[in-house]
Amino acid sequence: MRDLSLENSTLEQTATTAEDAPKQIKPVARAKRSAEQLRFRLREAMAQRGGSAAFLQWLRTDGGKHA
Repeated sequence: MRDLSLENSTLEQTATTAEDAPKQIKPVARAKRSAEQLRFRLREAMAQRGGSAAFLQWLRTDGGKHA
């Protein structure tokens, strides 16, 4: 018969969580990766339009319709 007490289920859940932790992407790492991807895409868009000043001018004149 299985022991369904709270103590045993908590220990089992803790052990499972500790084993799965390296496999999961941590929230801080995920946020950092997303921010780096956004930064890369923004820099790429600025480079396509001739630099940051030209990019901002393009946003202001175009209303950001194509951004």
